[in-house]
Amino acid sequence: MEINAIGIMGSNDTGTGAAELFLKNGFQVRLYDDFKDSLNIALAKISWSLKLAGKEELLGNIEGIQDLSKFNGADIVIETAAKSAEERKVYFSKLRKHLDQHCVVAALCGVQPVREIIEYTELPKERALGFHFIKPVSSNLLVEVVRTDHTKDEYLDAAANLLRKIGKTPIIIKDNPGQIVERLTRPFMLGALKLLESGKGYPHEIDSAFKEVAGAPFGPFELADFSGLDTDYQATEAIYAALGKPERLAPSPTQLRLVQYGQLGRKSTIGYYIYEEGRIVGENPVLPNMIKYLGLKKTFKGDIFAEIMRPVIEEAKLLASEIMASEYDIETAAKLGFGWPKGPFAFSRDLAHLMTKKKVSEFDKLDTF
Repeated sequence: MEINAIGIMGSNDTGTGAAELFLKNGFQVRLYDDFKDSLNIALAKISWSLKLAGKEELLGNIEGIQDLSKFNGADIVIETAAKSAEERKVYFSKLRKHLDQHCVVAALCGVQPVREIIEYTELPKERALGFHFIKPVSSNLLVEVVRTDHTKDEYLDAAANLLRKIGKTPIIIKDNPGQIVERLTRPFMLGALKLLESGKGYPHEIDSAFKEVAGAPFGPFELADFSGLDTDYQATEAIYAALGKPERLAPSPTQLRLVQYGQLGRKSTIGYYIYEEGRIVGENPVLPNMIKYLGLKKTFKGDIFAEIMRPVIEEAKLLASEIMASEYDIETAAKLGFGWPKGPFAFSRDLAHLMTKKKVSEFDKLDTF
C-alpha cells in the first residue's frame, strides 16, 4: 500500500507543522478543524512559510475543511489535536462513515495507549495505529509509530514509509502508556524535581549541570517550561495511574502547586523561569517560598547528572522488558526525542563512574540541622 492523500484532524501547532511538511514533500493535504478562525490562521501560516521558501505553487495542494465527509478518498487520516474521550468518540464515529476501506487512521497517542482509544471510538482495528510527533514538528526527526496486536503489517509499513518520505525517523513501538519518549520523560523530570526539593541546586544550576555533562541542548526545567507544566503534570498523572501507581513515578507536589497557580511555563510567561519574548530573563520568585531548602546544598555537576539519569536508565530497562523493545530503538528514540548525543544505555556504559550511588551521610540530610 502507498499513501498519497493525507487528512489531518486539528490545526494546532502539530497539525499545521505536519501539514506543511507533507506539502513540501509533494503530498495532497486536507486540514480539518471545528473552528474556522483556527483553521484560517493555520492556512495563513502555511501560506506564509511556502512563500518564504519560494514554493507558492504548492498551495494548490492543501484544502482547509470543516466537513468530515471531505476526508473521503484519503489514504491516511492523522489526529493531531488533543481532545477529551467524549469528543473523540463523537468525531471518530462520524469519521468512520467517510473512510475508504484501506484508509489508515493514526490516532494521537503520546501518553494514552492506542488500544484504549480504539475501545471507545470503534476505529477499524486492523487499520488503526498511533502517531506521536515530537515537538517542534518542523525540526524534530522522531515520530513514534504505535502498533496494537490488531494492526496489520501492510498498514504499519505504509505509515512508516510515509514518514520516511518527509524526512522523519519512525520508531515502531508496541502499544503502552507513554510509549518511549513520554515514559522516559517522567523519571527525567521527577529526578530533577527531587534534586530541587532536596536543596541541591536552583533550576538554572540543575539545568546547566545536566546540559554540560550530557552535552544536551536543554535541561529538565527548560523542557518542562517548553512543554507546559500543566501538560507535563497531566502526562505524569496519566502514566502513573496506567502503570499501577508505582512510587518511583508519583507526581511532584511542587509542580502541582505551580500548575494550580497558573504558572505553566513559556506559554504563561512564568514557570520554573520567567520569560520575555520567549527568552529566559529570571527564575520564578515563588520557588523559595515553596521549597524550604532551595539551593542550600551545593552539588557537583556529575552528581546532579547522575541523580537525573540514573532513574531514566532504570526506567529504560523496565520499558524494554515490558514491551520487548530493542536497546537500539530506545536509544534512538531518546536521542532524537530529547536531542541527546547518547541514549540512556550508552550514558550508563560511558559514564559508569558517575552512576555509582554514593553513601548518604547524616550531614547530607538537611532536616538534621
